[in-house]
Amino acid sequence: MTRSSLYFAFLFVTSALVTACSEPAKPTAPQQQAQAVDIIEVESTTAVFSETIPAKAVAAKIAEVRPQVSGIIIKRNFVEGSQVKQGDTLYQIDDALFVANLASAKAQLQSTQAQLKNASAELERFKTLVSSKSVSQQQLDQAQANVDSLQAEIGIRQAQLKRAQTELEYSKVKAPIGGIIGKSKFTEGALVTAGQAAALTTITQLDPIYFDAAINSKNLLTIQKRIKSGELLQMQAPVSLLQGEQILRDDGHFLFNEVQVDAGTDSLILRTEFSNPDHFLLPGLFARVKLNFAQRKNSIMVPQKAIMFNAAGKASVYTVNAENKVELKQITLDQAFAKNWLVLEGLSAGDKVIVSGLQKIAPGVTVQVAE
Repeated sequence: MTRSSLYFAFLFVTSALVTACSEPAKPTAPQQQAQAVDIIEVESTTAVFSETIPAKAVAAKIAEVRPQVSGIIIKRNFVEGSQVKQGDTLYQIDDALFVANLASAKAQLQSTQAQLKNASAELERFKTLVSSKSVSQQQLDQAQANVDSLQAEIGIRQAQLKRAQTELEYSKVKAPIGGIIGKSKFTEGALVTAGQAAALTTITQLDPIYFDAAINSKNLLTIQKRIKSGELLQMQAPVSLLQGEQILRDDGHFLFNEVQVDAGTDSLILRTEFSNPDHFLLPGLFARVKLNFAQRKNSIMVPQKAIMFNAAGKASVYTVNAENKVELKQITLDQAFAKNWLVLEGLSAGDKVIVSGLQKIAPGVTVQVAE
């Protein structure tokens, strides 16, 4: 190799070394940060099984007032729309005829009583004379028959007297129940008859007042079965009455449910009772009643947004273990309570359930729990 060749080779090697030393170092990939998630630590609580259902107000008592005797109304003794008490005299029917009938019945009873007294005395005399043959046995038997007949007539006269007294009492048309009395459909001077079809007026008792509500029969039956099994504990909690978000009453109580299921709606009618001293609640009013049927102790509640469902409808949640790694847990749900689900199986108190960022995590991934 010539001197010039060695010189060019030396320049090439030197140039290559300088180029290699001047190339910058390649940057290393940044370390991926753990996904931040929000969690809740589930706690054991009491789940209350309740229903809030539409209901309609029904008066506790309604009485249509009708006359029990015939006659002319001579006086009305109440103010329409006012409160009346049971036994108050509402109307006065002309009682002149009933007073006369009562006096006649008394006189007839007294007359028959006097006849009986004489017949009884005669019978006693005949009994003392029959042994001496002063009177015959036939006369004695006739005297006894007279006494028996008059005693029977006394019973009839007493019944007639009682009827006359009752008719006189019925000439005062009284309130069969206490409550608010409606408008009068008859005025003074009107002729009324016993047992007529048209009512004189109507009395409505508003305190207490009932609210009837229709509940799904299957739901009610399911709760009753779970109470019988011991899983749920029956509650005797007060019933609340709601209108919109306003609580109208919170002192109601459950009375009973019908035993006949409506085949068209598959529902049962429940009746609840509320106090109504101010008569604010009126028959026909629509509202909602909240009934607490039962409670379940040591229950686990999980927010609905934390629960995932697969194609088969199976529910699951992501949890965080002690190493901040994601775990997938299959769970069994019962029913929704507001924004939560009641979990029957799969979770325990203290488990940390992930409630946000579910689309960015998977089982085994390390996550960062947000403060």
